[in-house]
Amino acid sequence: MKVFNIVPHEGIGPARLGASRENTRLAMTADGFTLKHDTETQDYFDLPELGIQVEYSAGQASFIGVSCYAACQVMYDGVNVFDTEAEELFGRMARADGSGEHSLNTHEHLFPRQILTLWDADEQYDRMGGEERRVWAQVGLGDADYLAAISKQTH
Repeated sequence: MKVFNIVPHEGIGPARLGASRENTRLAMTADGFTLKHDTETQDYFDLPELGIQVEYSAGQASFIGVSCYAACQVMYDGVNVFDTEAEELFGRMARADGSGEHSLNTHEHLFPRQILTLWDADEQYDRMGGEERRVWAQVGLGDADYLAAISKQTH
């Protein structure tokens, strides 16, 4: 099973923040992903076990989100984000962010210093634990443009 690492300000697996759409597509397909769907500003790539969404701003990857369909290995801070309870992963990300207190919101959360996002914690996303634990549906990573755009939406 492939292991994909989440590296804040850099990327997730073969998807890199700041890469052109063409280079992103080349890197993803070279790593075995299929381009499943695209829009004017987004690409959706699939492997049997996981999917990666890439959003582009000014022609460059600005946000990368990963979701798990089956057993998969997506690592952050030494743990598999899709085999870790939502509360534990939230706590790890909050401590690493160093941006003060964070209150758990199981719908969505942004850690501004790492520009990491968590979306929709629910038991149905616990692919490896038999749907018994709350696990995040998507873990995302953005750049400064993404942070500015979502900050405008929330203020």
